[in-house]
Amino acid sequence: MDNKWKKKAAQAQKETDAELAQEMGALSSFNPSELTKLLGEHDMSNKEFDQLIKLVKDHTKSNNDKAKAIGNIQNGVEILVGVLGKLL
Repeated sequence: MDNKWKKKAAQAQKETDAELAQEMGALSSFNPSELTKLLGEHDMSNKEFDQLIKLVKDHTKSNNDKAKAIGNIQNGVEILVGVLGKLL
């Protein structure tokens, strides 16, 4: 009988994981046209956005250095907040 419950628990976990993955995918879908629209709303070019992303991904800078640098990029903070808003 113990084995029966283990199998049911494993199946329930598998189903829950699948539902969670599907829900997270739906919530975090962010397509290129939405990004283009967001960049247009904040008057930022793809090249400027690419530089912003490279700055965020730069592992040699501290978080404080990144925050200062992002603050110096025109609309940098607004774009990042917009992207996070779409993803979350």
